[in-house]
Amino acid sequence: MEYKTVTVMKQRFGASRIISLIIGITLAFIGCILCLTIIGIIAGAVIIVFSLPFFAVAKGGAKYTCPNCGYKHNGVASGSVNATCRRCKQNIAVDWIDPPSKNKTDKANEIQPRP
Repeated sequence: MEYKTVTVMKQRFGASRIISLIIGITLAFIGCILCLTIIGIIAGAVIIVFSLPFFAVAKGGAKYTCPNCGYKHNGVASGSVNATCRRCKQNIAVDWIDPPSKNKTDKANEIQPRP
């Protein structure tokens, strides 16, 4: 099989990811406290398992389309260098690019072409 490449844009670490991380940490802490008691072991374990999706959302990722078969519902976790298509099992190298900057000073420092 040939090794193909896909380019995806990094997600910004925005307010939704920060809130998700705070909720995940809070739920995991509450679950650990409940696990210290004999009565709360099962409830604590359930709360810890319930907090895991919040950590996954906080980690972030991106969706991409497979260059081999065109399957659109593939996802890759942030920072991963390779992925595998769910449909055709093709190995795909992932190139991450930074999102365009919202900062006005960065745009002002760019070299502007002269007319």
